[in-house]
Amino acid sequence: MDKPARSKLIRLSLILLATGIALPLGGRTASAGYISNLYDNIQQFRELPQEVTELKDSYNQTLQELDRARMNTEKLQQQNAELAEQNRQLTQMVNQLQEAEAARKRGAERLKNLAITAAALAAGYFLLIRALRFGMRRTNRF
Repeated sequence: MDKPARSKLIRLSLILLATGIALPLGGRTASAGYISNLYDNIQQFRELPQEVTELKDSYNQTLQELDRARMNTEKLQQQNAELAEQNRQLTQMVNQLQEAEAARKRGAERLKNLAITAAALAAGYFLLIRALRFGMRRTNRF
């Protein structure tokens, strides 16, 4: 054999040796697990439409719950606005009642002051008349 043919033969044998060593170490070997894995993959593929249907149903249910939550939120906002209006009206009514109570108290205080002033004037008039009579009697005696 000449030299180039011999080097080709050596290279070829080295490649075959490396391939023979590498295939069992890194490659997949046919075994009974391969068939069961294939069967499991087919089962999972068959169940995909059912899972998709379940996901769609779950999505639709979530959308319905979201719509209900939005409606509840709108209803609560409307109730909140109505209660705010009622609160404003009640506050206005309370203010009016407080003003009326204050006016009533002012009127009662005026009336009380008028009665006390009238009684004091009457008592002062009575005392002044008595003092004048007493003074006139005293001056008439002499």
